[in-house]
Amino acid sequence: MTDEILAESTRQGNGTAFAALVARHGDAVYRIAMNMCPSNADAGEVTRETFLSACRDAGSRPGHASFRTWLYGIAVKKASVRQQTSGRQAIPLEVFLPRFDADGGLEPSGEWPEPGSARLEQMDLSGFLRRALDGMDEGARTAFVLCDLVQLPPEEAAAIVDAPPEMVRRRVHRARLMLRGFLDRLWSV
Repeated sequence: MTDEILAESTRQGNGTAFAALVARHGDAVYRIAMNMCPSNADAGEVTRETFLSACRDAGSRPGHASFRTWLYGIAVKKASVRQQTSGRQAIPLEVFLPRFDADGGLEPSGEWPEPGSARLEQMDLSGFLRRALDGMDEGARTAFVLCDLVQLPPEEAAAIVDAPPEMVRRRVHRARLMLRGFLDRLWSV
């Protein structure tokens, strides 16, 4: 069954159809929430709220939007609100962008360790990446999560964030540069 058929059945009160939608999209919604919310507890709550809102508002879904796009949009909005109310400040993206010397060459910012090295094993890389994601401005973080972590095409991510696909591509690129710079600086410390 397609998402649209399941969504219509859910709108009519079919709990089995709702369970099928949760099973089909639960991991992606949680991935969005987990990478945009300040804590795992918040991510769980946002996931729950997303599906409850989708069930409650199934009849108000715009006809032009696919169920998946609409559902992921709800998750992004709820996660953004949760992030904004957490009081965390975004790190200016430019701080982590690559730096170039006077001749236009890329300035090195550190050497990466060999896999299995003691220094790499001591690092809580996921914790550092979480800090980097938490510090990104909302537009870059949302684009990166949707395109690189949930693996949506830029056109679908653009429909979710209501922006042109080119803007989403630029935001994803800037987020990747920021993460690379963040990791380069982290390693050089």
